[in-house]
Amino acid sequence: MDPTGHTVLIIAGEHAGLEGICLGKATDGSDRWAVSPDGSDKVLYLVFDKEFGVLLNPSQEAGKS
Repeated sequence: MDPTGHTVLIIAGEHAGLEGICLGKATDGSDRWAVSPDGSDKVLYLVFDKEFGVLLNPSQEAGKS
């Protein structure tokens, strides 16, 4: 799954517990993704499924984006 453009939950680091938006894959060739926490102008570089995950809308049908 490509989390780009999705609302995410940060689960590690000083911003753990905050929602944000995934901006896309880091350009340095690493396995990190650019994530901007809500209410912040920061960009964090985090590992998908270890440091952040995609938030799903409970009313959203499984398999639909």
